[in-house]
Amino acid sequence: MKSYVLWKTALKSILKNKKRSFLTMFGIIIGIASVITIVSIGNGFKRDMIDKMSMTNTNENVNNLTFNYYDVANAFTENEVFKKSDLDLIKNVKGVKKVDFYEPKQKLTERQVEIHIREKKLTKTVERVEQTTLQLLKGRQLEPKDSETLNKVVVIDEILAQKLYGDPEQALGKGFEVGSELFTIVGITANKNGTLSMENQAPLAYFPINSYDRYFKKKESQSILNLEVENVRDKERITAEVLKQLNFNGSLRNVGEYEQYNPKSDIAEMGKILDNLTLFISAVAGISLFIAGVGVMNMMYISVSERTKEIGIRRALGATEKDIRKQFLAEGLTLTLLGGLIGYLLGMLLGLLTSLFLPFAVRPDLFTIFLAVGISALIGIAFSYMPASAASKKDLIDIMK
Repeated sequence: MKSYVLWKTALKSILKNKKRSFLTMFGIIIGIASVITIVSIGNGFKRDMIDKMSMTNTNENVNNLTFNYYDVANAFTENEVFKKSDLDLIKNVKGVKKVDFYEPKQKLTERQVEIHIREKKLTKTVERVEQTTLQLLKGRQLEPKDSETLNKVVVIDEILAQKLYGDPEQALGKGFEVGSELFTIVGITANKNGTLSMENQAPLAYFPINSYDRYFKKKESQSILNLEVENVRDKERITAEVLKQLNFNGSLRNVGEYEQYNPKSDIAEMGKILDNLTLFISAVAGISLFIAGVGVMNMMYISVSERTKEIGIRRALGATEKDIRKQFLAEGLTLTLLGGLIGYLLGMLLGLLTSLFLPFAVRPDLFTIFLAVGISALIGIAFSYMPASAASKKDLIDIMK
């Protein structure tokens, strides 16, 4: 039997019992959708984490240095890993062009602050900005000079202004207290983010970035250095010399070891951990696929018993056992592939909808497509083979009786 005839016949047989076929596919749809949703979210989270862990400096003349404590407890007592004396020591090594602390690839702009409203403490999101270009109800925008001069001013959302002073317009020029610091409200923005609730995590106040950092930002630990050399061919030799000098004369030489830091190894290790976690959760969700496979097998056995006469006619017209087996395998495979396709689309839709509430994007990729098709095909073949084999072994004489 030709392939297109085989698949056409299989599809026609499935459509004869639409309700039964859909109910059989339903387990596959739910199982595939669950696995695809988990895998797509896991991959999106992995990409986001790796992106945030990546370094800004891609200059091939640069190596990264860090410090490894012998006793981890010391890491919590030391505020600075690399002190000024260490930087001066490194600069004196021949071949070193520049040394400074590395900066994260993405600087955080949003922060959480505690705001007191009518004797009630709320934790809300604010944003540090150089300037604002928001839709204002009253007042002015934040300007670059506010940040340059450390001006203690703030632009707040109208719903926050209403909670503080009853009337948003009355809030202009009034004080906005955060912790023990008082900022002057210079602008009121039009609300676009709903009520002042726990679910609302949109920024409700905007501060000049330098002013915010001056009064609220904690000093970050400087634990990684960018070491830039003059000649890339001598990079490893110069790095080795710098580490030798630090381990002999560095400020923390007695409590640990200075070493080269390779962010790629950390990123790769994090990627493996996230992959294993996603695989484990997907395996748990995939249990439903085994149950769905049993449902496919049950349906195929029922189909074989209902179509005994059809099998006899096909055998009488010259169909071999192989032809009969292929026919029922094609039906099981078609059923599961249709369920897998619907499950994939549903899973990606759920993933995309979920990403609206997550800080990273969920994007479809070839892996999830191959996963959906592969699992569906495996279920179709594995759980349809026994019913198909039983159909092919029916004796023509017994059928005619």
